[in-house]
Amino acid sequence: MKISDLSPERQAHLKEMRAIDEDNEGNEVLVGLTVEETSFYLNYLQQRLLGDADPTDGERYLKLHDKHEKARFSVLGAELILRTEKPSIH
Repeated sequence: MKISDLSPERQAHLKEMRAIDEDNEGNEVLVGLTVEETSFYLNYLQQRLLGDADPTDGERYLKLHDKHEKARFSVLGAELILRTEKPSIH
């Protein structure tokens, strides 16, 4: 699954949360994750919602979730610094 497979509303929500980034090749990915990791993460979430998730994938999902959230919080932190130190830019 790719980010482009998500509904426009879900994509907008993720962008607002600063959860989407573009990699060096122009692919939309979850912040901090590769294309393959993003695909696994989104597929796992979808399968979990349907009750079809492979329990053996749970550990990898949690590691990727932590990796993604740490990167996302770094982005948010950098934005906060820009807004507070140079409020006229934002």
